Amino acid sequence: MRRPAPSSAGNNDLTTGSDPADEQVMSPSANLRSGVRACAAAALLSVVLPGAGHLAIRARFRAAVLAAGLLNLLATIALMVTLVTVRDRMALAEIVADRARFIGVGASLVVLACTRLWSALDSAWQARPTTSTALRLAAAFTTALVVVGGVAPLAVAADYVWHTDRALEQVFGTDDAITAYPGSVAPDHETTRNATLGFDPVSPATTTTAAEPPSIVAPTSTRPATTVPATTTTLPPMVAEHRVNVLLLGGDAGPGRWSLRTDSMIVVSIDPVTGDTAMISVPRNLTRLPFPPGTALAQRYPRGFTDIANAVYPIVNQHRELAGGGDDAGAQAVKLGMAQLLGMPIHYYVLVDMRGFVDVVDALGGIDLNVPRRVPSPGNPADAKHDVPAWIEAGQQHMDGTLALTYARSRSADSDYQRMARQRCVLGAIATAATPAALATGVPELVGAFGDAVRTDIPRDRLGEFAQLIDRFSAAGGLQAVRTLHLAPPLISNRSWDALEVRLLVADVISPAPVAANPAPASPAPAPPAPVLTTGC
Repeated sequence: MRRPAPSSAGNNDLTTGSDPADEQVMSPSANLRSGVRACAAAALLSVVLPGAGHLAIRARFRAAVLAAGLLNLLATIALMVTLVTVRDRMALAEIVADRARFIGVGASLVVLACTRLWSALDSAWQARPTTSTALRLAAAFTTALVVVGGVAPLAVAADYVWHTDRALEQVFGTDDAITAYPGSVAPDHETTRNATLGFDPVSPATTTTAAEPPSIVAPTSTRPATTVPATTTTLPPMVAEHRVNVLLLGGDAGPGRWSLRTDSMIVVSIDPVTGDTAMISVPRNLTRLPFPPGTALAQRYPRGFTDIANAVYPIVNQHRELAGGGDDAGAQAVKLGMAQLLGMPIHYYVLVDMRGFVDVVDALGGIDLNVPRRVPSPGNPADAKHDVPAWIEAGQQHMDGTLALTYARSRSADSDYQRMARQRCVLGAIATAATPAALATGVPELVGAFGDAVRTDIPRDRLGEFAQLIDRFSAAGGLQAVRTLHLAPPLISNRSWDALEVRLLVADVISPAPVAANPAPASPAPAPPAPVLTTGC
């Protein structure tokens, strides 16, 4: 049977042909509105509030429409309840740190996207024009624009949540970190240094208890079975016990392994109250790295580590029973060594795969560095994304990840110690490049690169506290105010260093002596303050 010609109201009502199937599928209501405008309006209203589009075109409310509207309402309420408290970075970090809440945000976004997508397509399909192919194509194009514009942001946000959660689970620890505490220095070093500086000898029978780590990011810690000796008023038994001390490790990962050797070892110490920050660099070729007395590592290496310091990580990973037996035994061993060397507790570690860091820099859009002098390139890094020039010229440079890694690695221009300074500059430039705009536009690539390049024992549930720590660091002057200490020649020898001398230097950079505003003329000139991070860049 031929369908009758459409009436003059063809753009307002579906055709009323005699085919029962057409009427059942396409005209559930005699007053159903159709046409390009009705189709676009139905889709637009549906992506705003599922069910509103069906109401506007006078479609019958089926159970599916009601269910979509109810699910959308519940997801909206759940999302608002979760996000209503977000007023600053710390509050946002608290949500990210709580995996259940963060997954709840992602699930709510998925529900919002699915219910609005279905409602928009269903209402637009019912309101589609039937008079001509041109009108149907116009309606389809308009509906697609509306649906993409209204639903795509929700889908993208849900995808961000999914990938961010996976990266966080890959990077951050799930258990409380174990703090590495220092013990007494070796008697031979102690006796020699005390005699040189005029100190009274320390009685090994007199002990004192170190303070707990700072509460702002205080991990549950397992204190070693050793005691810390009381000292003179000149040298405290332990420095930075009220600060947050994080060990940054950088190395190269090869096939089937995570970071062969930790060529970069930097301890960052932050006062959780004031944000005051100091960075201490330990050279990779330091010999006789000590371990706290009473630990399995100290028993294995009573006179210090028998190789250079950057070999601790891979060797202990082959004998994990020496440092707790966990998957990160190598990093925990380096924490113990740094604690004993510097005389300060090490609360956390962050391990960065230097090859993976290339992708982090690229995801940020590159970094800007002021190169003080011309540096020869060590050649293309493994898996380089492009060839690097033979020289990195002096002056202001914008570097992608490959070039930044080349600059950080170069040794032939100067020495390992200058290389350490360049690495600190690169880290500072990365922190500067991580602007809100760069983070927002590079989220997918940045999250993936971060998950592949970084490991840490910082528990995920402490991210909010670390966000507060970063805010206080910024308020204290940020990178411009960071004091640095390079435990390298000519300050100390990497082979014949003295334990108490190292600890005195660390104590001085952590808590530098105040300089009088108007010193008396007869007073000796005060020692220059520790250099800040930016002076070497």
